[in-house]
Amino acid sequence: MGFLLRMIAAAASLGIADYLLEGIRFDPPAYTADAQTNYLLALGVAAIVLGVLNAIVRPILLLLSMPITCATLGLFVLVVNGLMLLILSWLPLGFHVSDLLQAIIGALIVSVVSFFLNRVVPG
Repeated sequence: MGFLLRMIAAAASLGIADYLLEGIRFDPPAYTADAQTNYLLALGVAAIVLGVLNAIVRPILLLLSMPITCATLGLFVLVVNGLMLLILSWLPLGFHVSDLLQAIIGALIVSVVSFFLNRVVPG
């Protein structure tokens, strides 16, 4: 149950980033005939794929970027999180990010919203 709630929180945070930023948008594929259902399904699939990317690719990038992360006192982690959103946008899921700056701002929004939603939702 906790996994499902975390994925819903991640999907909601991606939706909020889509709403707040012009450079992040969802153009979901036609899973069903209803556009709203397609949007929600695309959010869910993107949240799951982002979770997999964060579990597999992010630790490798953090290890490779450890010297610059230490030199910037941890601020480079925001760039790594933005790269995760850029990698997600390269996959054919209907999620698009215009540039690295929008990805970094979007990653900051996704991180903050996910943090608060995971604190509010029991699980």
